[in-house]
Amino acid sequence: MEKQLIEKIIDEAKTEEANLVIWDRRDTFTIEADDLGEIETNDDHLRIPMQDGKVVVYVGYDYIYKLVVEKERSARPGVRAGFAASN
Repeated sequence: MEKQLIEKIIDEAKTEEANLVIWDRRDTFTIEADDLGEIETNDDHLRIPMQDGKVVVYVGYDYIYKLVVEKERSARPGVRAGFAASN
């Protein structure tokens, strides 16, 4: 997935004050809205401090296959705006 697209999605999540869900080939990560400011976008990976700074997760852009801005579930359960990488 391209860095510019990832940055755009992170900015959208910040603007919406929504959680960001990241799927990569190993796992799924949910970054809460309050922690979005701590995400670092580097040349080829994201650096994400989690669990109050006790853990740092590195996710390579090439391994991300889906990013979802998880909006508040007031309308319907399961409503999400998502972006997926295509090859």
